[in-house]
Amino acid sequence: MQKLITISLDDDNEEDMTVQEHLTDYLENDWKVIQMIPVGSGVGNGDQESGGYVAGWIAVLLEKES
Repeated sequence: MQKLITISLDDDNEEDMTVQEHLTDYLENDWKVIQMIPVGSGVGNGDQESGGYVAGWIAVLLEKES
């Protein structure tokens, strides 16, 4: 079985921990990372109206034995 997830990357170190925790949840449940691909670029400008700054996105292909 395969799953494709996307994760936003923030320039704030605290947000990077969220990415690590998100992937850890999958890895602890026997999912394996097959491929990671950078997609998109930064959006927003960090103010409250635009929802903050996102440095980019990564797409992660995961695989798990059925």
